[in-house]
Amino acid sequence: MALTIGVYRFHHDHGDWSSDGAIYLRMTLQDRGESVEDARRHANAFMRTTAEAREPLAAGFYTDAPPEFYRTQYPLFRSRPLYPKLASYLYPRFGPDALKIVSAAAYVAAVVLMYLLLLFVAPPLLAAAGALAFAMTPAVLNVAALPLTDELALAAWIAALAVLLRYLRSGSRGWFAALIAVSLLLTFVRPAIYLPFGAALGAFFGTPRGSPQRTAAGRAAIALVVVGIVFFAYTLAVHGPGIADQLRWQYEWRVATHYSFAAHGFFVWWALTFASAFAEELVVEAYRHNALFAIVLAIFGLIAMRGTLLAAVALGSAAATIVALVVNPTELPRTVTLPLTPVVILLATIALGRILSTLKPENVSGGARSA
Repeated sequence: MALTIGVYRFHHDHGDWSSDGAIYLRMTLQDRGESVEDARRHANAFMRTTAEAREPLAAGFYTDAPPEFYRTQYPLFRSRPLYPKLASYLYPRFGPDALKIVSAAAYVAAVVLMYLLLLFVAPPLLAAAGALAFAMTPAVLNVAALPLTDELALAAWIAALAVLLRYLRSGSRGWFAALIAVSLLLTFVRPAIYLPFGAALGAFFGTPRGSPQRTAAGRAAIALVVVGIVFFAYTLAVHGPGIADQLRWQYEWRVATHYSFAAHGFFVWWALTFASAFAEELVVEAYRHNALFAIVLAIFGLIAMRGTLLAAVALGSAAATIVALVVNPTELPRTVTLPLTPVVILLATIALGRILSTLKPENVSGGARSA
């Protein structure tokens, strides 16, 4: 099913490109050996054939004299090398579509990994239903075959979550090494090390003092800090962006496009954008994507699992998305909704399993006799 949907989305979104995708295409061409200037020129030539180039907001992007805010966007992607590197291996055969193929394959992998994660808490049939619900979630489907890092990062995040749970339960060195590996993969696809770190920190504070799980969670949190330091060192080496650089670019972009909040200075822009984005995430996105039922189920799942390791990991994961909200309040469907989706599906599946277990004939008849 996931493979079929991935193929469909690849064809459905075949002509859908964005300015971010243009930058990843440039990086892919550089990984193929082209110079910075040749890669820019060839990527621009391709982008001028797409519908994106005719969008008013993209006016002048793919010329020799793009707007300043678009020209300065390119360095923000220097610390995300793995996605274009993977696409570069497929590029000789598929051309620019290589970026979309990597995303579509990552979508399929994310669904499979979601199923494996759900097997922690549900029988195979219910886990499959949860994985299908995940596969059909708009936040996941919307980026299933776009030339962006989101789907590959999502697959790596689900893998990190599953491996972390395995490690916390077993404490084995093998799972510890696997956690470091998938966290490195996630971080160099998209700088989101705060997600597994938040999950590990949640496990540390949510488990009894002196328990093996708390000890393992402490080790995991320290290891993830080290992964973050490695990423920071790499970012410095390639002259990648810091948090201040990203926030400054977002503000300059909003000023250049005459965004209403930006007219009153950086701090007013950030505060009003943060507040409006937070409200939209809580209300509009849930309504637009019909996610209220899943969210309610997830809350019941969290209540049912309160005091457990899994509940602590889920809460830590959810709390970690605040980092994305603070650092980038303009892209919440991709930076908050998307990474929260596996956690919501996990908890909702637990709640659904509890509900179904109460509907078993023996429980119903037992309840009738006791009544």
